[in-house]
Amino acid sequence: MDRKEKLFGYLFLLPAVLIFIFVAVIPLVQVFVYSLFDIQLNNPTKSEVSLSYKIDVENYANTVFTASSILDSVSSQSLDSKQKKIVDRIKSLLPELEKSIFNTNEKISQLNKVNDLLNNFQPVDIKLKYLSVSRKEINQYNEYVQKLIALANSLPNTQETNDLKQALLALDLVIVKPNFVGLQNYSYYLKDSRLLSAIKNTLLFTVVTVFFELVFGLMLAVVMHKVTSLKNVFKSIVLMPWAIPTVISALMWKFMYDGQVGIMSKFFADIGLIKSPADLLSSTTNAMIAAMTADIWKTTPYIAILLVAGLQTIPESLYEAAKVDGANAVYQFFRITLPMLKPTILVALLFRTLDAFRVFDLIYVLTGGGPANSTETVSIYTYKTLFNQLDFGRGSTLAVLIFIMVTIISFIYIKILGAEVFSHQKR
Repeated sequence: MDRKEKLFGYLFLLPAVLIFIFVAVIPLVQVFVYSLFDIQLNNPTKSEVSLSYKIDVENYANTVFTASSILDSVSSQSLDSKQKKIVDRIKSLLPELEKSIFNTNEKISQLNKVNDLLNNFQPVDIKLKYLSVSRKEINQYNEYVQKLIALANSLPNTQETNDLKQALLALDLVIVKPNFVGLQNYSYYLKDSRLLSAIKNTLLFTVVTVFFELVFGLMLAVVMHKVTSLKNVFKSIVLMPWAIPTVISALMWKFMYDGQVGIMSKFFADIGLIKSPADLLSSTTNAMIAAMTADIWKTTPYIAILLVAGLQTIPESLYEAAKVDGANAVYQFFRITLPMLKPTILVALLFRTLDAFRVFDLIYVLTGGGPANSTETVSIYTYKTLFNQLDFGRGSTLAVLIFIMVTIISFIYIKILGAEVFSHQKR
């Protein structure tokens, strides 16, 4: 019977485990694998994971066609006998170059299929586009390319010969080299000053916002817990900032911070906090403070609602007994409310710290990481690397580093600050 119960228990857990594996584990492993490669989507030779040498057959066919066309158009009248021999030598080397790579019937067939598709202006399938080759074949290919380039350089500088040189130089670009770099991406970011600056910005943003959100959230939670009349209406009003999508909130604050028509920027300038309304988002210090203010306004209700739930679990009898003993409200708060609320506070802090450390949308909409990267967080830096620079290798490395940092934060909270809470140890 015990075995059956255990089996049923494992079966009930199986769907959750499978979802966790497919949603969290597999993507994380994939990102880590990408971080070991130099993947750049804006570079055709590094646009995918490659562990061996390959030839871009489509690019090769186009390059050879261009070079052959230029050779056919070279005017023999402008060349002396020696230069004509050089042109003939280049023409004779091109087939030898081709044989160094396309040296089997299968490879020749693949090249012919690609040429047929290009001649008919049809797209080349990815299976036909790339051809795996050995290191020895690549070395032979490179030797021919160097010979061709050397011969082309001995020709006179005319428009046709310069075009020929460019076409022959492009033969080197058809080689797709292995882009496995191991831990080089991680080594790069250990020395990257921009990442260090982004981490500092992220930590500053996280510490300041979480601190004020906890203080203001606790104050709001106590008020909401004590309010008796129109309690639900009051909660709804307090939760309104949290209910607004972050992008909408960021746009709203951006309009209020605007240097020309912004209400907040005009108010801060009038009371002397900033010199002019335009300084609010254009100054490195003011921009970070503005982002923090928007986040505190947005997320304080989230902390408050979690703490309200914790306050509702504290027995009223404790407060009644404290009143009988003559304890005032301040004493009750520090001796009863805070100690009893500690588990809820730790949970709220953990969730909010992890969320604040990964902040992206609010800062991206509000400042875009500027000015001068003064509000650029690790998530913003990762986004710019991945989608602006299209560097998926280093972008994946940053994503793995974010995961490691988030894991460290979770460990600190769970194992150091709240071990007795999360491990359910008996007091």
